[in-house]
Amino acid sequence: MLAHDSFVPGPADQAGAKTPGLSTGLPSREPCRGEGSNVIRKRSWGNSTRLLLLSLGTICVVASLGTITLRSNGYAPFSASVAEAANEDKLDQRLAQAATAALGDRRGTVIVMDPQTGRVRVVVNPQIAFEENLPPGSTIKPFTALAALKSGLIDEDSQTSCREKYSHEGFQTVCSHPRDLAPLNPTEAIAYSCNYYFGKMGERLNESTFDSTLTEFGFGRGSGINASVEAQGRLPRNGWHSENAIGECVDLQATPIQVLDAYSALVNGGHLYTPRVAPARGYVPALRATVAIKDEHRTLIVKGMRGAVRYGTAETAGLYSLPVYIFGKTGTATQIDGFRSQGWFVGFASLAAPASSLPNNSDANRESAPESVKLAVLVFLTRAHGSDAAQVARPIFEEYAQAATEKQGTSVTGSRSETRNSTEPGRAGAASPLRSTSAAQVRVHLVRENITRTISLEDYVLGVVAAEGSTEREPEALKALAIASRTYALKNIDRHAPDGYDFCTTTHCQRYRAVDFESPTLVSGAALEAVQTTRGEVLLDAGNQVADSYFSASCGGATANMTSLWGAKAPPYLRGMKDEYCRSDRHHDWTDVISEQQLLKATQSDPRTNVGNRIDDVRVLRQDATGRAELVALEGERRVTVKGWDFKIIVGRSLGWNLLKSSRFQISHSGSNFVFRGSGFGHGLGLCQEGAHVMAMRGASYRQILGKYFPGTTIGERAAESTMSSEVLLPHFDIAPDLLSQPRIFADLVWGDEQVLLVNPPGLVETRRLTLSSEDFRINYPASLNQREIDVLLRFLQASRSSLVARVASAGVSGQFPSLEVFINETTGDFVGRTGQPPWAAAATKGNRIEIQPLATLRRRRILETTLRHELVHVLVDRLGRGRTARWLAEGLAIHLAGEGRMVARYAPRQRITTEEIEKQLNNAKSANEMRVAYAAAYDEVKRMINSDGETNIWRRVAR
Repeated sequence: MLAHDSFVPGPADQAGAKTPGLSTGLPSREPCRGEGSNVIRKRSWGNSTRLLLLSLGTICVVASLGTITLRSNGYAPFSASVAEAANEDKLDQRLAQAATAALGDRRGTVIVMDPQTGRVRVVVNPQIAFEENLPPGSTIKPFTALAALKSGLIDEDSQTSCREKYSHEGFQTVCSHPRDLAPLNPTEAIAYSCNYYFGKMGERLNESTFDSTLTEFGFGRGSGINASVEAQGRLPRNGWHSENAIGECVDLQATPIQVLDAYSALVNGGHLYTPRVAPARGYVPALRATVAIKDEHRTLIVKGMRGAVRYGTAETAGLYSLPVYIFGKTGTATQIDGFRSQGWFVGFASLAAPASSLPNNSDANRESAPESVKLAVLVFLTRAHGSDAAQVARPIFEEYAQAATEKQGTSVTGSRSETRNSTEPGRAGAASPLRSTSAAQVRVHLVRENITRTISLEDYVLGVVAAEGSTEREPEALKALAIASRTYALKNIDRHAPDGYDFCTTTHCQRYRAVDFESPTLVSGAALEAVQTTRGEVLLDAGNQVADSYFSASCGGATANMTSLWGAKAPPYLRGMKDEYCRSDRHHDWTDVISEQQLLKATQSDPRTNVGNRIDDVRVLRQDATGRAELVALEGERRVTVKGWDFKIIVGRSLGWNLLKSSRFQISHSGSNFVFRGSGFGHGLGLCQEGAHVMAMRGASYRQILGKYFPGTTIGERAAESTMSSEVLLPHFDIAPDLLSQPRIFADLVWGDEQVLLVNPPGLVETRRLTLSSEDFRINYPASLNQREIDVLLRFLQASRSSLVARVASAGVSGQFPSLEVFINETTGDFVGRTGQPPWAAAATKGNRIEIQPLATLRRRRILETTLRHELVHVLVDRLGRGRTARWLAEGLAIHLAGEGRMVARYAPRQRITTEEIEKQLNNAKSANEMRVAYAAAYDEVKRMINSDGETNIWRRVAR
């Protein structure tokens, strides 16, 4: 029995047979009433509810408390071939089962529709879908953006810095997105659903523009759905308030079918269809209006919706990891006349259009083109948030993706929740022996895009940390993840050698997110800092070889033993241990209830668990010392045993990865259901990300975190030297000692070796300059530079500043970090002329102003980020120490926090020298080489202090 009053249109057949795969409970030969009326009628039979669907007089659907009977009354005209229609109708059944199971016992509705025709494929709880007026919340924001774009209030580059809280004329709300974002453009505002951005937009938008846009897309009037009762929705009239633009207004209401119909028109190129619940066979679309949408406006909004799935409000649902292109928008609204939140998600799946039909043959164009959009899904939940609704939508898209790949003769692999980093030794595709660590690059196959790219090892690690650590904000936890990922990569290079590349982007290897200037928000400054700071560092075993490294979301209280988990010989550091840190986190306890019918379906999907046509019992036969199911026994027509991890994978692959999050579970019976009570998320081997988060919050360093989860290993350097330009030797040195008078000037070297430099002279004609600002920084830059490049730089500065402030605050030290101006010089000659520094200086900081060499120069030397971080540390240390911090301490700490330690290590003196001698050498160095040695000695001294006393005490010393 289905859990909701739900139905799905079935194929119009001639025999009147029941649709396979769905339970039926009503008499199959009962005559249909109201034939030819083409409406859904609702009738009460005692305690049950009926739904009759009469589509063109051909089919009758009766649903009673979740049971469905389908019957044909004649023939229908064909709009597709019989075979195509039959396949679509079968897919409808699969989508209906996925939607019903995903919604579970929560109050809400799910609608699945074809956005190219208006055919409603699945409805769960039609009364809510068609008859309830609801506040749309943030789902209205793309239409708000469209109204503002059409009226010229904004364009694609319009930016606003979020102030976290929005208030206007008595209305107040807050933003839930990360606090350290740079100014947002419309695309990013949609992705992050920024209330401040849209609230300020609402102050400038007028009611007529807003209402006319919504009216064009069908809001405020019935959609024409073939139901006997449909609510009309409401539009605000004669009372414009800025909160209307956010979707929080009692006068702005819509039904779920209105919202989905409007969104479908928004993404399909402006075709507003009359929605119809009907089978595929004989369906004829009814176009009721065409809305004019400029291509650039639609592209901007779709890009924002894709951003919501990739890095914004819907990121946690993991929809971007599926092998179809998905974009969507979440919404969280306040219940009418209530206080509880209600969650929305509207999402679309695209299959690429033929490359020949689109300009530039670009993958992004193909996947987001109007004709490529194939499936629309709306989820509405009471007492929930938009992210919760996106989670419910995922199994529906998974089912659709599976059907699409089956049609293409492939299979879906690498679902985000299946496993993280799950290399299973001893199986096909296991890691090859370690290739030479001098390899500078890796070949990564982007599964969704079906292309292979060759990138540097460090860029690959950054992409993994951006994907796997997207919600992590603790710097030390991100550093631990970066080292675990880098170690895995070096140990498993050539994992996909038979396929012609090293790694895929699914959890079969490591989840990876491509990072580029086109999607600057996809990687946080914290992630970038973590990878830069740990550059080249890996885990080494007792034999000084690269260790086996794994990580998962949560171990559930005890890390796994590789031997009992996968049957491979476990090194000493992967034999499992108690983890007291993740016990309080969200994945420590979970309960999944699976019906006999569902579990039977799952077990029949794999020969290792197939017990026949019935399932009588499932129990854990043996648990290992970490509490994981080592062997599971299944009984039915026959008895089989299977490894606990294999059982978890088989069930997840069949029923969805939201079930059985780990193999650390126990099983009991409740009526006809099997109850699984467990803990943890993923395989639980090696680094526990939730435990690492807690350790970092409590002040542990990344070395302590890795020492906990990989006992007996050490951190060393095995990264390829060729990943670093041969010119990049040492990016930062302060110059002349006479420059240390108040206010102090910090000027940092860019070149490592003394050499004759051809310095481009200062410009003879003053070039036009622009500025871009955030709350804490103002960048002054040549107009010849791309603004998006500056925007990325601004984000990096903001994130690095936040990271430094957090480090100081965790030490219990208070101090003001001033607002700063960063001046980017157009030429090295300009830099020399403005600062008086030699041409080998990378940057010079005086007071609240940082002057840097041309971006191209610093980027070519691969020291742009480290240079900026180094200068920020100087500003902070100088402010905290009130100009009295010893130079050796300031420089050593800056090198450490900027991640430059590996570059200075080669210049370290053979014997330790005192801090007094270091200070003297820094102030009296006669050559660049003497300065290098002094900097390396300062760094070594600071590292020695950190390892002995901890970073907290260093900050306290600076403040004293």
